[in-house]
Formats: sequence, C-alpha cells, structure tokens
Amino acid sequence: MKRLDQMKTSMLVMVGVMVIVSMVVGCASQKPTGQEAGGMSRVDTPLQDVKGLPDWVLKGGGGEKIDGRRVLQGVGSVSGILNPTLRRKSAGAQARNDLAATLQVYVAGLNKQYMAETTAGDFSQHDVEQRIQDTMKQVTEATLVGAQIVEYWEHPLRNEAYALARLDMEQFKDIMKNYAAASGQFKQLDANLREWVQKNADKAHDELNQELEKRK
Repeated sequence: MKRLDQMKTSMLVMVGVMVIVSMVVGCASQKPTGQEAGGMSRVDTPLQDVKGLPDWVLKGGGGEKIDGRRVLQGVGSVSGILNPTLRRKSAGAQARNDLAATLQVYVAGLNKQYMAETTAGDFSQHDVEQRIQDTMKQVTEATLVGAQIVEYWEHPLRNEAYALARLDMEQFKDIMKNYAAASGQFKQLDANLREWVQKNADKAHDELNQELEKRK
C-alpha cells in the first residue's frame, strides 16, 4: 500500500513537471505583438506616441528660424541596421540627402524669381539661364560642405534611428557673395546675380515651406 502511494506521488510530480515545461515552451514560442526576428524587440506603437520623441522627427526638413537665424534642415531615418555605428552614419547620410533636396528646392525658387525679374541684356535667354544654373550648382555644392548633423535620436522600442542635418543660410549667402566667374564674359551678370540673391535670399527662405508643402 505504501509503495502504491509512492508511485502515485511520483506520477503526480512527473505530470506537474510536464505541465510546467509545456507552459514554458509555449510562452517562449510566442512573440510579443510586433516583435520581429533578428534585432531588438519591436512594439507596434505609433511614432507620435513614443515618449521622448523630438519634434523634428515628425516635422521633417524645411526652413526654420532658430535663435533669430534662418536655417535649412533635413531629416533622415534608417531601420534594421544592428551595428550602432553604421546605424548612426546611415541616418546622418539620409539626413544630408534630405537637406540637399531641400536646398535644391530653395535654389530653384531663387532661379525662377530671378529670371522673372531680370532681362538678358547682351546675352541670349538661354545663355543667361544656363549661366545661372551653373553658378547656383557650384554655390549649392560648396554650401552643402558646411552642413552638420546636429541631433540624433534612436527609437527606444524599435531598431530605428533618426538624424537631423542643419545648414545656416548665412553660409549660402556668404559663398554666393564671394562667388566670382572664372571668365570675364559673365562678370557683370554674376555681379547682378550676387546682388539680387543678397536682397532676396531671406524672402525665398520664408516662402520655402509653402513650396515644399505643394510638393508633398
């Protein structure tokens, strides 16, 4: 009788152990909602609801005034990159690309307005347009060298990173002011363009976000 009781007790213990093991295995095989394989655990929380989210992440690139200074900004993001250093660099590169696109929209607005207000003079309309495009391209490329990554943010729940690139518009104006033609043929045209840009750069900056909104 005593042996029978011991056998019953052993069986109950074994059954209990099996139940516990089954529960553990079952829990391990189920992923939390939104979790993906390979990388940090992810939760399907709307980006705007994430605690500590910087305003610029949702706002995106465009023209801003910071401490009384006009700037252009670009926002870049990456996801799925496990290496922290590579993740940061990639987000920064995307932010610079976005800033470059914003600057191109800004410059295109300046070009359009300048051509609408300027006569060709001794040059053909085509020559003037081509000269302005070439000049602005060189000024734009030189200006982008001064762009900086000023902020970086990592999503706390997902493997995502965001970077903010910024460019002070005074850099653009200074480079434009000091630009000089290699050929004397366009000396006066370049001088007129430099003067016009100095007078209208701020106005074009103020109108930039309206133009960007139209393109969305």
